[in-house]
Amino acid sequence: MRIFSDAGRILRPLLVVENLKKIKSLKGDDYSFQTLLDKGIIEMIGTEEEEDCRTAWGIKYLFMGDKGKDHGKYTHCELDMSFLLGVSCGIIPFVNHDHARRALYQSEKHSGQAIGFSTTNPNIRIDTLSHQMYYPQRPLFRSMISDSLGKPGYPLGRNQILPKAEFFNGQTAIVAVNVHLGYNQEDSLVMNRASLERGMFRTEHIRSYKAEVDNNESLDKRRKFDDTVTFGKIQSKLGRVDSLDDDGFPYIGANLQSGDIIIGRRAESGADHSVKLKHTERGMVQKVVLSANDDGKNFAVVSLRQVIF
Repeated sequence: MRIFSDAGRILRPLLVVENLKKIKSLKGDDYSFQTLLDKGIIEMIGTEEEEDCRTAWGIKYLFMGDKGKDHGKYTHCELDMSFLLGVSCGIIPFVNHDHARRALYQSEKHSGQAIGFSTTNPNIRIDTLSHQMYYPQRPLFRSMISDSLGKPGYPLGRNQILPKAEFFNGQTAIVAVNVHLGYNQEDSLVMNRASLERGMFRTEHIRSYKAEVDNNESLDKRRKFDDTVTFGKIQSKLGRVDSLDDDGFPYIGANLQSGDIIIGRRAESGADHSVKLKHTERGMVQKVVLSANDDGKNFAVVSLRQVIF
C-alpha cells in the first residue's frame, strides 16, 4: 500500500462505475460537482492509482461487449475523452485531427512560447525561465478543457459559482498556403512586416539567475572559514562589471549584454566567484531579490527581461 499526501499532488476526476446508479436519485435536484464527489459518483484519482484502474474512454464503452458479451470489468470511466490529455495539449483546437507528433511539439515546446497569462501574479513571481505574450487573443474554437478553465457568461452568484477569469494563449493569424509552379517548400514563411511591427507574436522572455553565499551570523562560532564568499563588486576576468553597484548587484533597468557579470561574488582571499551572463542571453534587469533560506545561506536572485520580436 502506497499513500501519497503531498501538497499540490496532481489529481483528475473519474466516474466510479459501480456508483453510476446513484445519478437517478439526483435527477431533478439542484446539485453541484462537489455533490457528485460527496456521493462517490466522481472520484479524484492520482498518478500512482491509475495503474490499478481499468478506465473506459466513455460511457458508451461500458455497454460495448466482445462478441455480444458485456465486459463489466471497468472500474472507472472518463468524463470526456479529451480529459486524457494534459492542460497544455487539451487546449489545442481539433487536436484529434492532427498528427500525434505535432500535438507533442505544441504541448511541450511551442506552447511555452505562446503563453498569454500563466499566472495572476507575474509581477511578484521569480521564475527561472518563463515566456509572456504581449497580446494574447481569444481562439476561434474552444475545447472542453478550455471551458473548464474559464468560461464567459458566469454572472456573480449564479448557482454559487464565482465568475472565472478567461486566460488565453497564442494569437489568431490569417495563413494562406500557396504552391508556385507545382513546387513546394518546407519550413518557410513569408510574413507581413507591418503586423510584426504592431506587436504580432511579440513575447517577453524572463530569465532568473541565482547565487548563494554563507551567512556569517548563522555559522557556528567554533567553525573557522578561511575563505568566506560574500556579495560585492570586484574587477573580474570573467566579464564586464560596468553595470554592477558596490554591493555586487546590477541596478534596476541595467542593459546587460553577453559577457557581462550579473551577480558579483568575492572571497576574502581575493578569488572571483562571480556569476556570468550566458553567452546567448541579454536584456534589462527587472528585479533584484536578496533573502535567506533555511540552510542559513543568503541568496540573491536577479531577473532579466528580454523582448523577443
